[in-house]
This record gives sequence, structure tokens and C-alpha cells, in this order.
Amino acid sequence: MVTADALHLPFTATFDRVLADVPCSGTGTLSRNPEIKWRLVPNDLADLQARQLAILRSAMTQVSSGGRLIYSTCSLEREENEDVIENALARDSAFRLVDCGTELEKLQQQGELIWNDPPALTRGPYLRTLPGLHPCDGFFSAILEKI
Repeated sequence: MVTADALHLPFTATFDRVLADVPCSGTGTLSRNPEIKWRLVPNDLADLQARQLAILRSAMTQVSSGGRLIYSTCSLEREENEDVIENALARDSAFRLVDCGTELEKLQQQGELIWNDPPALTRGPYLRTLPGLHPCDGFFSAILEKI
């Protein structure tokens, strides 16, 4: 186990798989944490987005060629999800977005996914769960692959 600043990772090696589960507003967990709606202010999203983008860009430097990075939050906000991914991809042409729907269908065909409606778990190329629609909190994930 390594304890380090996510913006200054102490690795010289790169990895085939990297997970960036970034700090977020937690709006996907409002049903379990209703106090979130009282403590969040509009400026929080801009601050979180800047931190998320910095962490994602740092994590991207650790991905091997052909490797994949998963970006995830428990937020439902575009500013913390799609906007962060789009911004990172615009800054680094060495990565491409992988369609989560295609990956979920592969998992289902292999018997690794028990959810019987993979398209219901996605919005565009992203994985998106919504409380009330899915039996879990709200989550967002994107898969980036280093070309």
C-alpha cells in the first residue's frame, strides 16, 4: 500500500489498469445522505471539478500504452462527470473513450454481469446508475484507453 498525493504519484512504472475514484459532491448518495443538499453551494462544483480534472490527469500519466483507466464518482452532476472527461480528452490525444455499453454487453455474454438490461446502465458512452431507477446509489464511470 502506498500513501501519496494524487497529484504527485510516486511511481516511475506505468500500469495496465488504473482506477481514479475521485472526491466528489456525493449527489448520487442523497437518499442516504440528505444533508448534502444543505451543505453544497454552487462554487463547490467548480472547485471539485478542478480537483477531479487534476487527479484524472495525474492518473492518466500512470497508464501504460493499451492500458485502461476507470474514472468514477458518486455524483450525478455533469460538471463532475462528462465535463471532466471531455476536458481531459481534449488535453490528451493519447487517450480515447471506451463505450461502457459495449463493455457491459461483453460482461453479460461472459456471464459476469447479472443485470439483465445493460443499456439501462448507460447514458451515451458512460456508465450511469440512478437511485430510484436502479437498486443502488447514483454512480458515474468512464473508461479511458491509452492508444
